[in-house]
This record gives sequence, C-alpha cells and structure tokens, in this order.
Amino acid sequence: MTVRGKDSFLMDMRQPHELRNRLLFTFLVVAAYMLCRSILLYGVAADETTDASGAQYFLSTLVSGDRYRMTVMALGIAPYLNASLLVQIIFAFRNSTSRAKISKIQSDRWMRWVSVVFSVVMAIVQSYGLSYRPDAGPLWLVRTIVILEMFGGAMLASLMCLQNERHGVGASMPIILLNIALSLFQNMSANHFFEFPAIAILCLVAIAGTAYMENSMIKVPLQRVSIHNVHADQNYLAYKRAPMGIMPVMFASSAFLLPYYLVHMLVSFYPQNAALVSISDNMVLTRPLGVAVYLVLIVVLAVLFSFLMLNPRETAHQMQRNGDSIVGMYAGEQTRRFLTGIVLRWSLISGMLQACCMAVSLALSMREMIPAALAMNPTSMMIITSIVCSLVQEIASYYRYDAYRFFM
Repeated sequence: MTVRGKDSFLMDMRQPHELRNRLLFTFLVVAAYMLCRSILLYGVAADETTDASGAQYFLSTLVSGDRYRMTVMALGIAPYLNASLLVQIIFAFRNSTSRAKISKIQSDRWMRWVSVVFSVVMAIVQSYGLSYRPDAGPLWLVRTIVILEMFGGAMLASLMCLQNERHGVGASMPIILLNIALSLFQNMSANHFFEFPAIAILCLVAIAGTAYMENSMIKVPLQRVSIHNVHADQNYLAYKRAPMGIMPVMFASSAFLLPYYLVHMLVSFYPQNAALVSISDNMVLTRPLGVAVYLVLIVVLAVLFSFLMLNPRETAHQMQRNGDSIVGMYAGEQTRRFLTGIVLRWSLISGMLQACCMAVSLALSMREMIPAALAMNPTSMMIITSIVCSLVQEIASYYRYDAYRFFM
C-alpha cells in the first residue's frame, strides 16, 4: 500500500459515521415502538363508536396512532410531550442565571418524574373510558392490569424518545411522523380522499406554506464588539418566520379538550341549565362554536409559545450585557421593543395562517362538502411537512459533520 493510500485508509478509519449510527438507532427505536403497538391490552374490547373526526381522535393519532386505545401504547408519547412542554415552560420563566445552573441530566430527571405523573393520571382516566370483555375477570382487577400496562407502555415510549434524542435523530419526531402518516394513509383510503379536489388542493397549500415558513429566516444584522474582521458584517440574529413551527397546531388539539371536558363537567352538575347544555352540544369540531375555540387556541398558543421560548426581553438583555447591538439601533429598551415586535408579528402571522387553513377545512366539513373524517387532513399534512423539514435539517448537519476531514 502506498503512503497516500495508507493515509486515505487511515482517514476512512477515523471517520465517525455519526449519521449512519444515529439513523440506525432511530430505525431500531421505531421498529421497537411498532412491535409494542401490536401488543393488545388485557381484557379490552374495541369500541366501534369511537369518533374518528374529533380533536381527541386527532390527538391520539399524533401520540399513539391507536384509534381504539387497545394496545400497551394507547397513551403513546403523550406523557413525554406534555412533560417536555411543561418543563420547557417552567425553564422559560426562569432567568438565564438560574437556567445555567440546571444541567441536562437534571432537566431530564425532572422530565422523567413529570412523565410518571402524567402517565399515571392519563392511564387511570383513560381506563374508565374503555370497554372490557365480561369473560376477562373482575372489573377492578382487569382495569388495574390495564392501567399498569398503559403506564408501562408510556414509560417505555418516554425512554425511547429520550434515548433517541441522545443517540438517534429527531427525538420524538420519528414516532409522531410514523403515527400520523399511518393514520393519514388509512383515513385517506377509507374516505376516498382523491374524490374531493377541494381538500386535496388545501392539503397542497398547507404543505407548500409550511415548507416555506419552516425554511425561511428573518436575519437581523448585528454588531459584535468581539469580532473585527472581514466577516463582521455577516453576523446576524435569526428567527424563523414560523417561530414555533407546527407546535401550536399540535397542542391546540390537546388544549381544546380542556374547555370541552370543563363544559361537560358543568353540565353534569347543572343538567337543567339550558345555556350550558347548548354550549356542551356545540363544543365540537363540527359546530361553529367548537371551531372558533379551536382556531383561537391555535393563534393564542402560537404567540404564547413564541414569547416563552424565544423570550425577546432576555435576548435584548443578553445582547446589552455582551456589548452587542442591532445595526443602527441602541441597545437596551429600543432593542427589546424591536425584537418583541418581530416575535409578535411573525407568531401572529404564522398562527393566523395555520388557523385560516384549518378554518377552510372545517368549514368545508360543516357544509358537508367533504367527509368530517377528512377535515383534519390539512393539519396532518402541516405536521408531517414540519417534521420532515426538521429531520432533513438535522440529518444534513450530521452529514456535514461526517464529511469533515481532519488535517493529518
């Protein structure tokens, strides 16, 4: 072997193959999740009356893909997602000094314990909404077994997401993508999707709009006191045009269930109240009141999440402390107002665009121009597009890392 050939061989041996290893790990996680999704809960009978068009079904599609909630993955990654969101919100309310004192190990530990709490509560609540076979045994014993099975499945799903975040690609996104893609395919096949051109066109618009918002950036030029070279004019603060991506749409479906269950609980206490009964009957995604609440939630969550996660006040304070500033602008209050305006404007725009897309889809459903089961398809398309864009960007970063050649 020549010297050059030997050097080339050594270079190949030193390549980390980070992308290959991570993709392989993610594939194994998804395969394990699919295997667990085939394990049925003990003693549970299918409920054929399950509504396949409401927000609760749509949420279950995201987190488990289990329409009848009959497998050990009935809770899916819902506890992990809720725990992750709650921990992020708590961190967002803390100042930068407090956040710097919290290690990744600590934050993961907090998220695990919050996941445990969510899993227990959700398993108990969901167990009372299931139908059980009479021959399975005493009801209390069967329900206890089912609760333990759902809790174990949720804990395993959370562990898969955490391990995939460390060793794979996309954290929980591959599982969400799998769930929603399979359910979307089944939904489209069962409801003859391509016979309704209006919803097909709307889905294409949703895909194109989401792809543009996910991949376009707003670049705010910065002056950094620590950089004095030919690249000084290439420094900028970047914001996505959709600051929180598709997260508001995903969690709006979950948040919609809060007023839904609240109203139903009030009706159970005051069954003679005609106003409450009317609100309860209309708090569904096939009636104007339910649609209006759902769309408002999308916009509100888009703004709320953007300010919690991006925190323009903290960004402006950090820039002032570091001696950095936006070109042509004073540091401090003026910078804070400017960044607040950017976050508010684009979070409103992205939230309203997502809400408008859903409004058209749900309006077509209420006018019976499309089946109710297809009304959530644009939302599914937006989520799939957002996840694919994020995965492509992450995979590209690992590819560039693998392509880097160290000097010999």
